[in-house]
Amino acid sequence: MSVRKSLHGLSLWTSTFCLSLSWTHVQGKHQLIGPSEPIVAAPGDDVLLPCRVDPEWDAVGKTVEWSRPDLRVPGGQKLVEYVYVYRFKKMDRDMMMETYIQRTSLSEEGLRHGDVSLSIRNVSLEDNGRFRCFLPSLMRAAEVLLVVDPNFVKMTTTETVPHRTLITPTPQDETSSTGDRSRLLICLPLAVFFFFVGFFCAALKSSPNRRNLLESV
Repeated sequence: MSVRKSLHGLSLWTSTFCLSLSWTHVQGKHQLIGPSEPIVAAPGDDVLLPCRVDPEWDAVGKTVEWSRPDLRVPGGQKLVEYVYVYRFKKMDRDMMMETYIQRTSLSEEGLRHGDVSLSIRNVSLEDNGRFRCFLPSLMRAAEVLLVVDPNFVKMTTTETVPHRTLITPTPQDETSSTGDRSRLLICLPLAVFFFFVGFFCAALKSSPNRRNLLESV
């Protein structure tokens, strides 16, 4: 009986040790990478705070936390102010700051490849500061500095992330489509009119009694 307990304890210790080694290995080989330069935007812009796991890692179903480490609540207490929390394959609204609930998002497709970049819509001066991304499963964190500058002017068009793109008709496309429909509505009756005129003229030329046909019309 004593030998059996000893073997059971040894087996449990061995399993725990192997699991610990495996966990350490997973943590060690993955890194969370953010940008080396600040993200600069003007008030009202939509921005993307880049952050990804390297090498590629499936983050679907894992917890992803974006927070504002610089923010302090009244009273001097240091609490975590969450900008975005993803857990159980959905956004956890109860953990988030109210001002970010309708303005932030992650990409479901990006999560499958370890892309945990945060989208923020309609940024304001209040969004200035550091944003921290933390993955509890890997115990890895990275920070992104967002600078909202009223004098910032984009010199080049910002590249759109493919899996976040919504295909919507541009104003030019809508104007072009409307113009095409208008021309069609005008040309169609004219075509019908000229068809009947041509048919009528052809009938007059082929008829032996043109005058009677004309009078009957």
